[in-house]
Amino acid sequence: RNLYVIEHITASLFKLMKTKRLLDITIGELCNDAGVGRASFYRNFKTKEEVVSRELKRRLDCWWLDSIAKPDFDFTKALFEHYYKERNVFMLLHRQGLSYLNLESIRSACGPKPGMSGIQAYQAAFIAYGLYGWIEQWFERGMKESPEEMSELLKRAGAASAQKEQ
Repeated sequence: RNLYVIEHITASLFKLMKTKRLLDITIGELCNDAGVGRASFYRNFKTKEEVVSRELKRRLDCWWLDSIAKPDFDFTKALFEHYYKERNVFMLLHRQGLSYLNLESIRSACGPKPGMSGIQAYQAAFIAYGLYGWIEQWFERGMKESPEEMSELLKRAGAASAQKEQ
């Protein structure tokens, strides 16, 4: 029953966001569209942003579990493929000014974790925020490059940076 409520609220929110700003969608309107009561919403979520955040994390977790099982797993290529495959969702969030929620899902996946040493935490933050910056700029530019091109650009940028350090 709880999964039903979560799935319907999530689907309704993304549907409503296609025609309205998140700020303009009321909890009552969302619950009516989802066919659930307000109490069900508040039993599962604190805010509409939490609905989006959980869905982004769920999608990223599914992508990760599916991707790492592949024998030819290439992290950067697979990540850009994930965003490209889910571009309708991510472009919707970008247009809504909600890309910061995408940053939260990237940080939870590969950002700093409790117990990391200082250098590990800084490296994880650099990677998470760097990936977010690349992805956000890709959205901003209309995702004109393919996932393969984005992966290659990122690898070349990393190689150029490494050469400068030498």
